[in-house]
Amino acid sequence: MATQVQRASNDPRPMDDPRINLSQKLQANRYYLPDLRLSYRGWPDAVNPNYPRLKVVLDARIKSLYPPERAAALIKGDYGLLSSMWWPRADAHRLETCTFWFLWLFTWDDEIDQSTSELFINISHANQFRAESYHYVRFALGVPDEETHKWQFEKNAPNRPLIRSLDVIGASLKEVYNQIMVFVDEIDYYMDCQQREQGRKLNGVIPTPEQYIETRLGTSAVTSMLALNEYADSQNLPRWIMTHDKMIDIWQEVNLNMSLSNDMLSLKKEIKHGDIDSMIPVLVHNRGFTIQEAIDDTCEVLRQNIDRFDATAEDLLKIVREKQPELVDDVDYYIVGCRHNQTANLLWSLVTTRYGLGDTPRDADGGMTISLE
Repeated sequence: MATQVQRASNDPRPMDDPRINLSQKLQANRYYLPDLRLSYRGWPDAVNPNYPRLKVVLDARIKSLYPPERAAALIKGDYGLLSSMWWPRADAHRLETCTFWFLWLFTWDDEIDQSTSELFINISHANQFRAESYHYVRFALGVPDEETHKWQFEKNAPNRPLIRSLDVIGASLKEVYNQIMVFVDEIDYYMDCQQREQGRKLNGVIPTPEQYIETRLGTSAVTSMLALNEYADSQNLPRWIMTHDKMIDIWQEVNLNMSLSNDMLSLKKEIKHGDIDSMIPVLVHNRGFTIQEAIDDTCEVLRQNIDRFDATAEDLLKIVREKQPELVDDVDYYIVGCRHNQTANLLWSLVTTRYGLGDTPRDADGGMTISLE
């Protein structure tokens, strides 16, 4: 029997929210998820050799920040494995800092994104939470603006331990990271898109595919993590390269790749919890697709995206070779790092308990048949 969309008694969403019928429609199906690894054509994957040490440190940090039940779930999710695959070349200290950011990001997002949470159903409280979080990021990184000073963080710690846990991350980043404001701007972008997505959900609006992608590229938070690549890999590329149209396109392709692959890999979890704001439900609702047709369509877009990434990377290397050839190897190193990011996201998603796919049987082609009944 299909489960009902989870809603609190004071949930403000309209009774005729189209997500209710759409959720029930999705639950009455099964779908086949092909082996997405085949689309990556031998892109590199590796695990940082510092992973065993990191896991010990991360587990201890989780236990110090969260109650036992929540801590056990986070430890089981193994976010240290994700960051160790995302940044396999980082030294131990920088890997630890980036991993603490991963942990903060996943837990922070869950505070608002889960449909039964108090912050989800009360957008004014969520906006306050976002504002405090954003300005504490600026405070912790040493780049406060006029609004940040109004929070008086120097005198008052944030009320929520989750927000306050950013202090360790900020202390490490501001020591050596030259592009702090790139990171800050991407966090602002992420929170702005999340706010708009939350408003849509509360108003009972299912976006078109185009509207969905426009905000998804922000709510993915991928660009905030891409902004850490130079820090993690101890690089400092010239700004003309990092702001070049081709590099912007590379970031766009990485972001789209992870957003679409995550939408497919997390679908089982989202349908189970009634949080059906991803590309597959959007296509089912707007274009009359079955789940399988939506999966197949998204897989094809993903393949095209990977082709565009490779082509754009070659274009950028050609430009650097002509303008500043001594930096070609450095830029290529950065591009390889972006490939690691994408394969890490895919491989971790296939095994993590977060999406519930780790125990799903694979067929001879590496695909999975997922039943939602």
